Amino acid sequence: MRRNRECIMEKDLLDKIIALRKKLHGMPERSLAETKTKQTLMQFLQENTTLSIEDRGKWFYAVRKADVGDRNVPVAFRADMDAVCARGGQPGHYCGHDGHSSILAGLALYLEKGKTGQDRDVYFIFQPAEETGQGAKLCRPLIEEKKISEIYGLHNIPGYPKNHILIKEGTFACASTGLEIHMTGTPSHAAYPEAGKNPGFALAKLLLEVEKLTEKVNETRGFVRMTLIGMEIGSDSYGVSASDGVLRLTVRGERECIFEEYVAGIKDLAKERAKEENLALAIREIERFPATENHMDSVKKLRDCAANQGLSVTELKEPMRWSEDFGYYLQKTEGAFFGIGDGEGHAQLHTEQYEFPDEIIETAVRMFGGLI
Repeated sequence: MRRNRECIMEKDLLDKIIALRKKLHGMPERSLAETKTKQTLMQFLQENTTLSIEDRGKWFYAVRKADVGDRNVPVAFRADMDAVCARGGQPGHYCGHDGHSSILAGLALYLEKGKTGQDRDVYFIFQPAEETGQGAKLCRPLIEEKKISEIYGLHNIPGYPKNHILIKEGTFACASTGLEIHMTGTPSHAAYPEAGKNPGFALAKLLLEVEKLTEKVNETRGFVRMTLIGMEIGSDSYGVSASDGVLRLTVRGERECIFEEYVAGIKDLAKERAKEENLALAIREIERFPATENHMDSVKKLRDCAANQGLSVTELKEPMRWSEDFGYYLQKTEGAFFGIGDGEGHAQLHTEQYEFPDEIIETAVRMFGGLI
């Protein structure tokens, strides 16, 4: 049942969640290696709740069954567990997933200690590998398995007023993928470049054509963006004409359908340039993320919940350019993703100066609790 009153957390419960968050902060683990993190969260729930817990290997979920009235359709909430790999490949919680997991565990504690009944099953999904776009695809089958009718998730976001609820109709976070475009020709003596096949010119031409395609799609279809990550051609052997080259791009877009056409267009251009120069071509997508496209009815529920909880709302005019694999769930069921402001001056995500602000934990639990 949805509560039309503010959910206020007791201090001892909030202190316990903050202590969990700090413990998780001290054990960051890379994507698909969240072993200690998963065990810590499962143990926390076992010791502090009566939830049923199901270990699914790389991830786990917990469920609190309905205990009053007619059983309405189930609802799910998701938190990510993995850390960001910074310089040197060392993981650190520079995106706040330690906070997200603690919030979801806090919701479990809040419901456990609540006096009111619950008329629907509530699933708590603790997901791995959000940073690489792999985790949601592992967990998504649970949606159909348990006939979950709606799902919600959140992200802490610096640069916005602390504890403001950030809501966006349509796309909350853009689709994206890395593209590695590899062209291979044949080497030759640098004095006789015409005797070989050098991919440098084809890759340079391709880069300019992708830039023009990006401009055209932006003008006629909707937001897309291309970022040049790198280009490597040939070697430091000055007597040998280059025969191998790779172009690395990150591309993103607001709408999934438009983004798919945009990526397909880039691949077609690469095929044309390779064929024109008689070059071998290999294209690899790296860390593909879907667009996180919110459902209208679920966005309305977010607004109603924030109003019932007495929380301030900021309506976003544009989607976040970064990506979130939560969009995979929204391809299977109703739901919405929202943000919570960390504060205008808070350190940016994915920087070593960042740490999750514990002051927003109660707000997040209140939002989740109000959506049940």
